[in-house]
Amino acid sequence: MNTSSQLRLAFMALVFTTSSFAAQAQTTKEQPVAKDGFWVVETAPKSDQSIVRFYTNEQKLIYEETVARKLNLARRQTKQQLNVALDQAMFVWNATHKVPTDRQWVSVQFEKK
Repeated sequence: MNTSSQLRLAFMALVFTTSSFAAQAQTTKEQPVAKDGFWVVETAPKSDQSIVRFYTNEQKLIYEETVARKLNLARRQTKQQLNVALDQAMFVWNATHKVPTDRQWVSVQFEKK
């Protein structure tokens, strides 16, 4: 192997190594996922209100709240805030097995700041 071939080979190895690190760095951002249960957000097309419902993993409704705003579910922060409210609802549900009312967990999450 001559010097130019070795340089080309070293350059290609460097490019592949760098690209693999870049690809790995891009995949480390995971979407926020709730530990227990899940939430569903319902917004009518011409409405400024959203209905947020929290469910157990067994699809049992544990909490429902109407929020006086549209929620942008494409935002990571919105998902994180919904997960915090879901965790609060799951904590109360696991302790009492009753559907709490008038708690405003979702509204409080979006009024912070």
